[in-house]
This record gives sequence, C-alpha cells and structure tokens, in this order.
Amino acid sequence: MSGPFGTGAALSLGARAVFWPLIVGVGILVGVAIRLYVTRAMGIRAVWRVALNIAGLATLVLSPLAWALQSWLTDAPGAAPQQPALIALYVFVASLTTTALRHAFRVRPKRRAVFAPRPEPPAEPPRLLQRLAPEQHAPILRMQVRDHYVDVVTEAGTHSLLMRFADAISELEEADGLRVHRSHWVSGGAVSGLRRDKGRLRLVTQDGTEVPVSKTYQDDVIARWGDAAE
Repeated sequence: MSGPFGTGAALSLGARAVFWPLIVGVGILVGVAIRLYVTRAMGIRAVWRVALNIAGLATLVLSPLAWALQSWLTDAPGAAPQQPALIALYVFVASLTTTALRHAFRVRPKRRAVFAPRPEPPAEPPRLLQRLAPEQHAPILRMQVRDHYVDVVTEAGTHSLLMRFADAISELEEADGLRVHRSHWVSGGAVSGLRRDKGRLRLVTQDGTEVPVSKTYQDDVIARWGDAAE
C-alpha cells in the first residue's frame, strides 16, 4: 500500500491500511457537510469563493484529526508524525483541487431553446368607436345623455351621437366601466375618487368633472371605488 505525503516513512503497512481509509472516509463526509454549509447556510455561489471557504473550513476540521490519527498510528522506528503546518497545507491543497475538479467535470444540463410566446392579437375596439371618424378613435372616458343625443367623451374630445343610451352602452361591449346614473356611464380608468354633497354621492373623474350617482347604482359604485365622506 502506498504512503503519500510522507506517511510511508512514519507508518507501517498495517498502520497505513488503517490511516488512509479512515482519513479518506471522514474527509468525504466532512467535505460534503462543509459544502452544504457554505452553499446553503452561507449562501455563497461564486466558484472561487466556495472553493476557498471549503478549503479553509476543511483545513480547520481535518488537519487536527489527521495529525492526531497519524501520531497514534506512527510505529516506524525513529519516525515522528509530520508537522501540523505541513498537514494543514496538504489538506488545504487537496480540498482546493477536489473542488476544482468537481466543478470542471460537473455535468451541466443542456440548454433548451426558449421560444417567446406568440403575442396576443390586439383587442378589438368597442363597436361604438366605429360610429366616430377615424381621427376621433381614442379610449372612451365617459358618456352622458343630452336630449336625444349621447355625448361620448374620449381622450380625443367630445362627440355627439344620435342614438339611445342603452344601445350606446351595449356597443361598449366589454369596456371597463360602470353605468352610474340613468344618464351617465364612466370608464374605470377615468375615475379619481368619490365625494358626497349634501348626502348625494358624486363620482369625480380625472379631468375634474363631477358625475352624479343615482341610488340605483350607488351600491355598485361604492363596491368598486369605496364610499366618500361629506
């Protein structure tokens, strides 16, 4: 049996047969525990920092153990165990080498091609916008009844349509908003808050317009935007 690192001169064949299996087995167990501690408990991920931390901790743990075991097993005439500093150097270098080899020969998973999801087609604008001129197409903020007309307020301005209010709301389709009064509809994105004036609830839009809220729709408005103080 070989005797690396000077153990051939200090230990007999029988002693080496005990020393090396013990030190290798314990080294593997300690190395695994230290690697888990460094990478998980300490959270270190950089390869060189992992290697240095493992080597340092392994040296602190294994060097005294190796020196004590070698001292106990030294049986060659006139032989003495190696100096602790030399044993520490052996352990440090062996640990660095092991970590480097482990990283170099680690099986890395093959990268799979990642395909970007096909973008969703743009949502169709509500049918009500088709009644407006193309240059007037813009997000609808609110609507209100004026005589036989429906005033449609968009980000591009106000446009009047001769139609029933119920039909105008129907042509909004799935637009985000609420009917808040028999004569008013407001987009969800146009609301800035609520206020009460002599007990009457009013909805305030981003442009400062106050829209009355009737009792019929008051619960729906409060459920979405909350109540307001006097």
